[in-house]
This record gives sequence, C-alpha cells and structure tokens, in this order.
Amino acid sequence: MIAVAPRFLALAVALGGFSIPLASAADGPVDCAKCHTVQGGQWAASVHAAFACQECHGGEKSYSLGTEVLNKYVQAQPPRPSFDHGETFRGKAPRAKVPERCANCHSDVERMNPYGLRTDQFAAYWTSGHGKTLRDKGDDRVAVCSDCHGVHDILKSSDTTSRTHPFNVPGTCAKCHSDFSLMSGYELPVEIVSEYRESVHGRLLLEQHDPGAPTCATCHGNHSAMPPGFRSVGAVCGKCHEHASKNFETSVHSGREEFKGCVQCHGGGVERHNHAIERITKPTGVMLQRYAHLMTTQPHASKEEVTAATHPDPKQILSKALATCMDCHEDVKEDKSLQKLFGLLDDIAEVEREYLKTARRLDEVGRGVLLVDRARFAMEDAKTHLIELAPLQHTLDNTLVAGKVGEFRQICDRVNQELDELESGLRWRYRALVPIWAFAVLFAAALFVKYKRLRAAYVRIG
Repeated sequence: MIAVAPRFLALAVALGGFSIPLASAADGPVDCAKCHTVQGGQWAASVHAAFACQECHGGEKSYSLGTEVLNKYVQAQPPRPSFDHGETFRGKAPRAKVPERCANCHSDVERMNPYGLRTDQFAAYWTSGHGKTLRDKGDDRVAVCSDCHGVHDILKSSDTTSRTHPFNVPGTCAKCHSDFSLMSGYELPVEIVSEYRESVHGRLLLEQHDPGAPTCATCHGNHSAMPPGFRSVGAVCGKCHEHASKNFETSVHSGREEFKGCVQCHGGGVERHNHAIERITKPTGVMLQRYAHLMTTQPHASKEEVTAATHPDPKQILSKALATCMDCHEDVKEDKSLQKLFGLLDDIAEVEREYLKTARRLDEVGRGVLLVDRARFAMEDAKTHLIELAPLQHTLDNTLVAGKVGEFRQICDRVNQELDELESGLRWRYRALVPIWAFAVLFAAALFVKYKRLRAAYVRIG
C-alpha cells in the first residue's frame, strides 16, 4: 500500500501538478513534493521549510492508497474525480482568505516569539488601502500576502532574490501599480513607480545600490501601506529629513490646508505624482569638482555662470513647483513673498560661491610650503554652516537665514585673512633672503679675490 499525503492529491487533481512516472511510486510514504515537484522545491528553499504543508493546507498526514487507486487520480483526464482528503483539509485559500490563513500563525504571539517576528501585521493590513478595499468592498484584486511575499517560495527580506528585499521592493509594487488595466479601475496613476525610479531615492537604491535608501515601504508602510495625506507628508519625510521637517514646522506654510507639504516643491511639478523627488542640495564635494573644472575652462566666469555650472538645481526645481505656488501667489512680480524666497535663494547661492572660492584658494595655498591646518579646520566649520543652510531655508525666514549667512561669512573672512597673513609672511621671508643672498654672493666674491691673491703670492707656477 502507498501512504500518500492527502492534500497533494487534491492539489494535483485541481492543478494537474503530477509530474512523476507512476512506476517510481513504490509502496510506502509519499510526501507532497513527490507529486508537486515545483512547489516542493520552492518550499524546501523557503523560510517555511521546517513546517509541514498541513500547517497551511490541512489534511491527514498519510493515506493507505494502493498503486491502482493512485493511478485512478493521476492518469484521469479532466474533470478528474475528487479525492477525500479528510475533514481537516482546507486546500488552497481563496484570495480573500489569504490574510486570515497567514494570520493563523503570524498573529500567534507564542508561535512567533521564538523568531522575533511581529504579530500585529494582520491587524495592520486591515488599516491599509489594500485591506480596507478587501474588507469593505469585497474586492479581492487588491494585494494580499502572497502577492508581495510569494506562495511557496517565501524568502527572508535579507535574501537578494526575495520580493521584499529593498532592491526588489519597487519591482514588487510595480506588478500592480504599473498595471494600467488594474490601476484604471481604482483611478490611480501608473507612473508613480517610474517616477520613483528616476527620483533621488530611486537612483540611490537602484543605481548606487544603497540599501539604506527609501523604498516604497519606507514612506507608505508595508503591511499597513497607505498613501500619506498631504498633512502627514512632512511627518513621513521627517523620519529621515528631521532638521528640514522641524524647520518647515516654523514656516508660514506649515499647517495650511492648501499647502501640500514637502511634495509641493520636491514632488517634480504639476504633471507629476509626487514620487519624482529631486535633490536640491548638492554635496560640497560635487560643487568643488564642478568649480575646479569651470576655473580651468572659464577662469573669469561671472557669478551667474558659476552658479549655473556648480549648483543650478534650487531655482530649476523651484521653477517646476512655481505653477503650484501660483494657486495662492497669483502675481510672481508683485508678490513680495516670492521675491523674498528668490532673495533667500540668491543669498545661499552667494554663500556657495564664496565657499567654493575660499576652499579653492585654501587648496592652492596648501600645496606650497605654508602650513594651513588651522585654516582647514576653520573651513570645516564653514562647510558645516553651509550644510545647515539647506534645512534652515525651509523656515522661509530670511532673518534666520541671513544670521547663518553672516556666521558663515565671518569664518570665510577669518580664513582669507589668515591666508593673507601667511602669504604676506612668505613674501617678507623671500624679501629677507635678498640681502642674505647678496651678502653670500659678495662674500663668495671676496673669497675668490683673496684666493687669487694668495695663489699669486705663494704658488709658483712651473
């Protein structure tokens, strides 16, 4: 007699999953993978490999089933006869029941505690856009656990081939959110994943392979995935951009119903869907490289040309957001608020140019014989002040920004003054060498004359 795990026959009947020759089905225990080879292979490599198939599908552990009876189910043409797997067999869960099926274990504190896994994810799922649509509307087209994690091939998120690995999350979300036929039914845009891939976050994650870069789940949540409302966008962005968020809370726009938060300026403009996040502030190292290149090709560049070559992004990005600004600020030329904003950006651009000019001078002076360590330390302070200006500008307070600009300029002035003193001292040392060298030359000449006289007086030639 052949002992056959019951649910595999049922799944085989339903899915046509038998793939083994019957001659190999000798009497004895037959596990699920003997028939369902694909699913069995996936299961063996998954995080659930230590658990039996019955954990999810139910059914008896074994059946007394002879070869002839087994052949009846394996060789039968559709529609195949049904097989009694026992009262406990649950089979494949309908999509709408998948969350509950997974929650049988994943909401059990006692079972999950040894693995250090959270047990609130089932409850969190019902707070998500997916869960609410499933529960309230009975729409099972929404994402359920198996869509994101897999069915039999569930892997740890640390595995680079896992659907939930950070590098793969955008692709996992894109399976639904880039599907026009599916998204059109919910009146949702299909461009958001492509926008994300082009954003500063997407490039960090997918091109530079930075595992710390934000993924879809970072901003929207994973099991409790929801699009943040405009009032909560700042809180979401503030999880990473803490200083910018705190400064924005003090701005005139904070708390205004009509203002869309961070994405108003950083979201890519009116024709985008708030996922084309662009980086406005460039690292100082990048600006220094661009400035050095500019000075070799165009040493007498104007201020505007320096800004355009080293850091044009702030005004370019603001220009994209200007259309949304016009919802409230109707006249760009007459509105003093916008004039102040552009003035603020001009002040920061002037500071950046001053930093680049001073840093380049420091680098050139430091290549010579002068010791400029103290000036280098001071320039690190200037760099810190320049970096602090990026989040501080979110206050939209020209007075605060002007204060920080003043502190920055004091540091640059001290550095330039010290470099002036060092170069002046070097020039004086060079000048002091003139009489020394003159004396040395005269002394050498005198010695030569003396030598000639002595030679003439005491040395007999021939």
